[in-house]
Amino acid sequence: MKRALILAAATFAFIGAPAIAGGGGGGSSSSSPSSSGANYDPVEEYQKGVELLKAGEYGKAEKAFKRVAKVAKKDANTQYMLGLSHFGQEEFKPAARAFRKAVKYEAKLYPAYGKLGRAYLQTGDEDKASEVLTDLQSASTACAETCPEAADIASAIQELEAAQAASAPIETSDLGELSQLASLEAGDTLYAEAIRLINIGAYEDAKAELRAAGEILGPHPDVLTYLGFAHRKQGETEKAFMYYSAALSIAPDHLSANEYLGEYYVELGDLDRAQAQLDKLNALCPFGCAQTEELAKWIAGAEA
Repeated sequence: MKRALILAAATFAFIGAPAIAGGGGGGSSSSSPSSSGANYDPVEEYQKGVELLKAGEYGKAEKAFKRVAKVAKKDANTQYMLGLSHFGQEEFKPAARAFRKAVKYEAKLYPAYGKLGRAYLQTGDEDKASEVLTDLQSASTACAETCPEAADIASAIQELEAAQAASAPIETSDLGELSQLASLEAGDTLYAEAIRLINIGAYEDAKAELRAAGEILGPHPDVLTYLGFAHRKQGETEKAFMYYSAALSIAPDHLSANEYLGEYYVELGDLDRAQAQLDKLNALCPFGCAQTEELAKWIAGAEA
């Protein structure tokens, strides 16, 4: 399935997370994300930005994605969308900065590489564009057309090579991916498929599905939580912590994010922090919930 860029309609619906292997189910203790004292929902703001981007209102889209970035500080999709907003305004240096952040925060967001190379070409920096192409070709070799991101890698290479070969700069309004629209139901479907893959231990494929869901839904705490979970199960602890922290920055009372962060601390041997997470969950679930029971088992097992 090609994942160059999938965009969604404006109305946002929270996902009900299915039960997941190895821990309690997902979900928030409330239906509205909150963080850092922000008086707006960053997920809804992301959707607003997407709609503005699709409508060609790049300046307004830029403002929306900057608001999202204040809360979702290391969200790769937000930076990618911000880069597209700058690109549409022919602001190529800010576009390149945003695309660089996107690939820094998520190295497998390959559509951002294609746009980063194009932004470099627009500023006349052919050497950096060539470096981006080299990185993509290396990723293609490593993937050998078998990884979940194979189509994205090939598309980014084709886009950048076409831009390099063009006798004149490609039209800056050529953001062709904006015609590839997807419904929010598609995001839900991708998310549900990711959970299925997690339940059978197919974590790499699950991460690809979750990244695609994130392009549609924005920095949704459920998506971020399960990205953290999948990374943790593959031993990628720094990435796991990054995604759990991102989820909790948006929805501090998210039950699964708090539980899985506690499990993360147990795995590190930091039982004091794990207990702090359990105390928080007990406060959030005064009558008990699956997440408190699961984390309590983890702590008890570690203590034994």
